[in-house]
Amino acid sequence: MLNAEGLWNFITGPPALAVIVATLAIAWPLGRRLADRYQCPRAAAVLFVVTVGLILALTLTPSEPAAGIPRPMHFVYLLDSPRLVWAQLIATPDDSEELANIAIYLPAGFLGRYVWGSVARATGAGLVLTVFVETCQYGVIGRAGSITDIRNNALGAFIGAVVAATVVHARRRSADQAVR
Repeated sequence: MLNAEGLWNFITGPPALAVIVATLAIAWPLGRRLADRYQCPRAAAVLFVVTVGLILALTLTPSEPAAGIPRPMHFVYLLDSPRLVWAQLIATPDDSEELANIAIYLPAGFLGRYVWGSVARATGAGLVLTVFVETCQYGVIGRAGSITDIRNNALGAFIGAVVAATVVHARRRSADQAVR
């Protein structure tokens, strides 16, 4: 069950804390390089690096499985069953964990839109990140990558990118009206 105390205990545990500290150490230099390469706002690039680091801390560090609950099957074992994959892709997100998966990628999509300049590229970056994470979870204790996680994370990145594009459009429109 997802709750604030459990999340806090997880984040302050040694593995997640190590990833967060490493992220903070590399955020500025890596964000600067990203901003210079893609000619985007430096703050957006640095915050994007921090966001990716936090996602990695939350999703790629070991998590003790709950007692009596078997580990779900990793998605790579389902790829030979297209109907099952399709059914999982089109199912509606319906529990708090699935909604949390959408929410965790909202900032990545939002900031990604400022870094890469388009909704499609920001969503693509979110999709690549989530496929990487969900695939890597194969070897992480207490984790199991899933098709629904990939769907929800990519959806979160898309929604975040659309919100950022809406903000950019509104600012441009406001600036254009101010000039008139």
